[in-house]
Amino acid sequence: MSGNASNSGEVNPSVSSSVSRSRSKNAPGNRSDIGWKYGFDVNGNGRKVKCNYCSKIVSGGIFRFKHHLAGTREDSEPCASVPDEIKNLMIKVVAEAKNASLKKRKINIGEDEEESENFEGGHKVFGFKGKEKVATTSKGGVQATINQMMKKGYKEEVDAQVAEFFYTSAIPFNVIRNPAFAKMCEMIGKYGVGYKPPSYHDIREKLLKQAVKKTNANLEEYKEEWKKTGCTIM
Repeated sequence: MSGNASNSGEVNPSVSSSVSRSRSKNAPGNRSDIGWKYGFDVNGNGRKVKCNYCSKIVSGGIFRFKHHLAGTREDSEPCASVPDEIKNLMIKVVAEAKNASLKKRKINIGEDEEESENFEGGHKVFGFKGKEKVATTSKGGVQATINQMMKKGYKEEVDAQVAEFFYTSAIPFNVIRNPAFAKMCEMIGKYGVGYKPPSYHDIREKLLKQAVKKTNANLEEYKEEWKKTGCTIM
């Protein structure tokens, strides 16, 4: 009995070691991920992180928390108080992680395709299309990944600004279906940063006269045909 009682009170060394390692890993300052420098583990299990800058609690672990700091809007709201240098650092960190993940996935695909056989002129040719794809798609590297991730966040901000313009100007919603609106957005995008919209005077005078002149020039092309077929301008 005493032997059994003694055994029941003993702790399995492997279990004890496992618990110790878990606690050590979850202890503040003992984590290797750089994101933990800027957040606090709320429950001690790494699933909820409290931001040091805005005090928001981000669910989903350190992965989403880093996106919170980077402002990518990937499954988390951007932090409004994070310093620019920390935000830029997190942007680089999450972009490098995503780029490495994509590269690894494409390499795995390339290894599968490497063994596929192509037949040209009756001879077997072993293809290496997968690896060629990896080389081509990885040229942009981390910077291309950063640009792609940040565009997602900017798109939502730009959309919100377009919507605000419609709402505050009482513009009918169907105007957004006007092909001229889509073309306007495209041309502004091509112009790039620094575009300044026309002034009130430009819209009312100069540009209006140019539009009338262009319309009249287009009409001239059809006037000869009207003499034959007839036409009514609505």
